[in-house]
Amino acid sequence: MMRTGSPPLADRTNWALFMDIDGTLLDLAPTPDGVIIPKGLPQLLDSLARALGGALALVSGRSLDSIDRLFPGLWDAVGCHGTEWRLGGQTFTPQPSWSDGLVAGIEAARRRLPGVVLERKSVSLALHFRAAPEQGAAVRALAEAAVATDPRRFGLLEGKSVMEIIPAGNSKGSAIERFMRVPPYAGRRPVFAGDDVTDESGFTAVNGMGGHSIHVGDSPVSKAHFCFPDPLAMRHWLYGLNNALGGDQDHEHP
Repeated sequence: MMRTGSPPLADRTNWALFMDIDGTLLDLAPTPDGVIIPKGLPQLLDSLARALGGALALVSGRSLDSIDRLFPGLWDAVGCHGTEWRLGGQTFTPQPSWSDGLVAGIEAARRRLPGVVLERKSVSLALHFRAAPEQGAAVRALAEAAVATDPRRFGLLEGKSVMEIIPAGNSKGSAIERFMRVPPYAGRRPVFAGDDVTDESGFTAVNGMGGHSIHVGDSPVSKAHFCFPDPLAMRHWLYGLNNALGGDQDHEHP
C-alpha cells in the first residue's frame, strides 16, 4: 500500500538509486523540450553518484541522446522505457524495429489530429497529446492500430498524455533488474522513483528485490511503497540524502 513519506535512511550507504526524469526529477512541461533543469541538480546527482559508489542511474522514457542533452554528465542511464541503456560506459542501442512505411502512416494519421505531436526517438515512437487532451481516444486508437500490425515486435505504453510504441518485451523494471545483476549495483538495495504508469514495472521489480519504491505526484493507485507530492519534494529529499551520505555541499539547492 502506498503511503506518504520517504524510505528510511538507515541503510542508505548500500542503496542503488534509480530515478525517472520527467515528473520525478523535473516538473512536467507541455513538450519534452520545454522542461527546465533547476540550478544545482546536475551537481547534486553527480555528488550522489560518487557517494553511492557509482550506483546511480537515470531511467526514462526519453532516448539516451535526449537524457544526455538534459544531463551531460554521462551517468548510467536507461532510455526508451528499457529498450536502450548505458552501463559502465558501454552503450546498447538496438536498431529501430519499425519501418519507414509504418512511420509515414502514423504521421499521416497524426496530421488529422490537431495538437498531437509525433516524437521519433532512436528506438520508439511517441504520440504526445498534452496540448490536445480531447484527442486522447483518437491517439490511443491510432497507436493500438499501429501495434496490431505486428504485436510480436511492438509493445504499447500509455503514459501521461502520451502513447508510445516500443519494441516488445522491454520495460523499466526489466532494465533495473539487469543493472542489479552487475557492479556497482549488485548486492545493493534498489531504490526507484517515478511518477507515471510506465514506472509501475520498475516499482514491481524493486519491491520484489526488497527495495524502496517512490511514487511522485498524485495517483489513486500505485505499487510504490512511498509517495512524494511533486518533483520539488523529490529534489528536497535527494538534497537531504546527499547530506546524509556525506556528499559534496558546494552546490545550489535544486
